[in-house]
Amino acid sequence: MLKELFTRISGELRTLPRQFWLLAAGTLVYLIGVEMAYPFETIYLNRNLGVSMTKLGLILGITLFATLPVQIVGGALCDKIGRRPVLIIAILGSMTLYIGLGLTRDLWLVIALIAFEAAFGWAQYITASNAMIADLTTLERRAEAFSVSRVALNVGVTIGPLIAAPLIILDPSFRLTFLAAGAVCGIFLLMVIFFFKETRPATTRSVSIRVVFGGYGAVLHDRRMLVFCLVALLPLYGFGQIWVTMPIMLGDLHGVSAQQWGFAMVVYGAATAVLQYPVVRMVERRDHMLLMALASLCIGLGLGGSALAPWPWTLAFVALISLGIVLFIPFSSTIVSHLAPAELRGRYMGVWTLVYMGGYAIGPLFGGWALDALGGRGAFLAIAAAGVLGALLFPLLRTRGVSEELEAVEEPATAMLSGELHGERPEQAL
Repeated sequence: MLKELFTRISGELRTLPRQFWLLAAGTLVYLIGVEMAYPFETIYLNRNLGVSMTKLGLILGITLFATLPVQIVGGALCDKIGRRPVLIIAILGSMTLYIGLGLTRDLWLVIALIAFEAAFGWAQYITASNAMIADLTTLERRAEAFSVSRVALNVGVTIGPLIAAPLIILDPSFRLTFLAAGAVCGIFLLMVIFFFKETRPATTRSVSIRVVFGGYGAVLHDRRMLVFCLVALLPLYGFGQIWVTMPIMLGDLHGVSAQQWGFAMVVYGAATAVLQYPVVRMVERRDHMLLMALASLCIGLGLGGSALAPWPWTLAFVALISLGIVLFIPFSSTIVSHLAPAELRGRYMGVWTLVYMGGYAIGPLFGGWALDALGGRGAFLAIAAAGVLGALLFPLLRTRGVSEELEAVEEPATAMLSGELHGERPEQAL
């Protein structure tokens, strides 16, 4: 029975396009590099450079907010010049930050590097890769494809801290770790330059840049999209603090060291990688808004519980957070892709990236202050409350079942790749 199931699933996976698997492999490499550095940035700034959590939250929050308009530009450029050039910009943005952190200890320059990466790095990768996955897959397989991409991402999340741990022991200043992270991201850059092909639909290629930016009016008039984005900010407030305030909170309340925090990230990455594909395959035909509600609940309770449980029991709540992320990322991206017509896909994904990164910005901006003002437990119980509120609001956005949506919209992937796209907007509800 299990052998037959494995054979059937592996056969289905092989039908996904080669370019998709190249993107998944590149994502794995990219995330290994990112996770060699990202989980340790706040520890480095707080403990090595002496930046308080309130100041740290302001630095991260303000730089993210200040650079959010660039995500609008990124979404437009995805539609105008293509997904591949924006991917290249994103990788260069990340490499600039990590190599820069390895070469300087001047706080003003570190802030400038963080702002540069916030504008041109990871966020642009999200927009371009999400648009590329939507280009390459049919609607009925999109959640599955997003989940496979997340498996690759979370394997990287698992491997990155494992590689970083001995480097931190060898060089506690983090310099070696940051430089190595930038070099690993460079491998993904070479993959995109030499092996990737453009997937942008042909219908967007003759559109002027004025019309591309003007197309955002359609997104802003989409009330379903806007309400969904507003509710999504609640779990994103917690999600944005996993790598920012959570390691500091665990250190203050439970004496968790940088090496132990790295191990917690290994548990997070491993749990997410293991759960991602089978969980999404099991529930992909369920109501997406109910799945988003469950995701919000898991993220909120996982973060809130981590402040109450002493180490190593904290790891159980890290696994609960992982389950929330397993559901949140692929289904939120799928919902946005359902709402977006092909010729506006980059802009919809750009707006979603703006919301996604805005949640990250709200997390450290208020979370750093809350950590200093309310203490670790008070700050993280507030995160739990936000997650519960999101779980109550998402079901209110339900209108019809996922199976009905999939029957209502047919987008052949082969038509996308050949440019034979229909531009009409699918009239499906959230």
